[in-house]
Amino acid sequence: MRILMIQPNYHSGGAEIAGNWPPSWVPYVGGALKTAGFTEVRFIDAMSNDIDDVSLAAQIQSYQPDVVLATAITPMIYKSQATLKLAKTVCPNIKAIMGGVHPTYMYREVLHEAPWVDYIIRGEGEEITVNLLRSIANGTDQHDRREILGIAFLESGKVVATPAHPPIKDLNTLTPDWTLLDWSKYIYTPLNTRVAVPNYSRGCPFRCRFCSQWKFWRKYRSRSPKHFVDEIERLVKNHQIGFFILADEEPTINKSRFVALCHELIDRNLGVHWGINTRVTDILRDEKELPLYRQAGLVHVSLGTEAAAQLNLNLFRKETTIADNKRAVQLLRQNGILAEVQFIMGLPSETPETIEETYRMARDWKADMTNWNMYTPWPFAELFQDLADKVEIRDYSHYNFVTPIIKPDNMTREEVLKGVLHNYARFYSWKFLEYWLEKDPFKRRYLLGCLWAFVKTTWNKRFYNLKRVKQKGLHTEIEFGFDQSKILTPEQMAQLKQKTQKSSADTDFIGTISACGPSATLPTIDIESEVQSHQYYDEIQVAVIEADQQTRVDLRVALRAQEGIEVASEATNGETGLVLLESIDVEVAVVDSTLPDMDLVKFIRMARKVQANSYVVPSKILILVTPDQQDLLAAALAAGVDAFCLKHAPIEHLAEAVRTTYLNGSYHDPAIELPTSPVGSIS
Repeated sequence: MRILMIQPNYHSGGAEIAGNWPPSWVPYVGGALKTAGFTEVRFIDAMSNDIDDVSLAAQIQSYQPDVVLATAITPMIYKSQATLKLAKTVCPNIKAIMGGVHPTYMYREVLHEAPWVDYIIRGEGEEITVNLLRSIANGTDQHDRREILGIAFLESGKVVATPAHPPIKDLNTLTPDWTLLDWSKYIYTPLNTRVAVPNYSRGCPFRCRFCSQWKFWRKYRSRSPKHFVDEIERLVKNHQIGFFILADEEPTINKSRFVALCHELIDRNLGVHWGINTRVTDILRDEKELPLYRQAGLVHVSLGTEAAAQLNLNLFRKETTIADNKRAVQLLRQNGILAEVQFIMGLPSETPETIEETYRMARDWKADMTNWNMYTPWPFAELFQDLADKVEIRDYSHYNFVTPIIKPDNMTREEVLKGVLHNYARFYSWKFLEYWLEKDPFKRRYLLGCLWAFVKTTWNKRFYNLKRVKQKGLHTEIEFGFDQSKILTPEQMAQLKQKTQKSSADTDFIGTISACGPSATLPTIDIESEVQSHQYYDEIQVAVIEADQQTRVDLRVALRAQEGIEVASEATNGETGLVLLESIDVEVAVVDSTLPDMDLVKFIRMARKVQANSYVVPSKILILVTPDQQDLLAAALAAGVDAFCLKHAPIEHLAEAVRTTYLNGSYHDPAIELPTSPVGSIS
């Protein structure tokens, strides 16, 4: 069976300014197919090669595939639909299959708009694609498809979606085939070297309201450092990769594993540089380790600073502060790592003053690079539900981070875009001089390479899609080019505000393995290898779960000042705390007895459950209680809590409780009278 994978020819003027990026779905899904025995797999990158429809049709005709696979993020969806329609026109008997984030959630809409799509892969694609294509190869897919997990299709004009497929339990089982790519096409402009975008981890334990990746992957998982660096070594030696970007939402969340990854890279001495996206709080947490990260080749960190106003940080549920953002930038720069900050622009509250404030902050923080990204309200993200009646533009081809989708209350879209472009012009005008004055030779070369990428794509008007900016006399006009048929009228907007109808997005696609049924062949956890992931880290790893921001910050600072204790991560509520404990290795979880979103006993029971089904080493749970919480303490002990400490005890007292809990497995604060008999559950 001949399988053809196609990256649709879509361009937006966003990330492409740094060069052509290899589409990672191809080696990972293609590698899974080859491992399963499908030998005739070919890839056409219509995007990087800018292949028009006539040429693409000729290539499809020449190959005569049996199956065509295409991917789609939201702005690519129409081009992906058109690409599969083209394939069907050329080869009417093919099976046309679409995967990616957008069709995962919007499969109903996609199938109604593009009925020529035979199947949609919903979620993580490797195992689902193999299962579906085996059925197609056997000629039994029409009979089997309702039993194949993780797909959607049309049947007698009605949409059918099967239950979600479990996430891949062990990412070390991934078998990417990077030979499917033509590596001469993927050059990272700043360093003029080949670039790869491999997966170290998948998923994110945080729940930023504008994002949807955490829903797509459902569970946070990571590969072993050795297994991942084996892949990097193959990329360097077989394909001459000089730079890679981790395709991870949150690569540093598990500190001990990330430290082990850096040591593995140092030991291999591959001479490769790399970059990541991560959270401000992780950089603050890892202040002492930043020299190690730089030694391992980490040269570029993009920070999700997101907003210039604390109000918007709270709206996004970022769990950071403006002061945190500035400090993180300073720490990166002090350690020779390029610090890039991101601002989200174009929310309803945007004003000329808030746009100006982001510029002042970028300058005040002394960020090496700054990106101003237009708020893109993914139709399946939580924040979209709040703003839906303000989003009249439903032309998804412009949901690309460089187009103002939402019209602010006190600005036009044109004014927002002009303000952002003005920020770019001013900021990088200063950088023309500042980059030349950088003392670190490598960083100076890298920064000047980044500047060259900006200049080149500004000159050819690919940057931020500058072709839409028209100079007419003394006036500048902007032609956004929205499809008028996909713009809602004021009447339709008013109706949306009044209606409580179900969204066209499958926003419930968030179940974990426990929600959709575990596989009978899940691999067992190798506890010994998990423990060995701590070999470079001998401090007690602590997670703090505390809703009050000031209390949480004070605990972080104070605990870190105690010998032998490290705060590995933090959460503000029970839900996020559970994801952390399911996702990262911590020895002790310090949990406030009062959580804003769930009962403490329920939290303890769920924590035990999720850790039992995860690859992490189960942590001890130490709760902070007050003397008058006897009933709650009794119920918590009955639920299996390991330790308890007085909530407002001196920090030395709490530190001793953490150490004792770690060493002995339990701690009972003598300042709190032990309940005489546990009461029943109050969950």
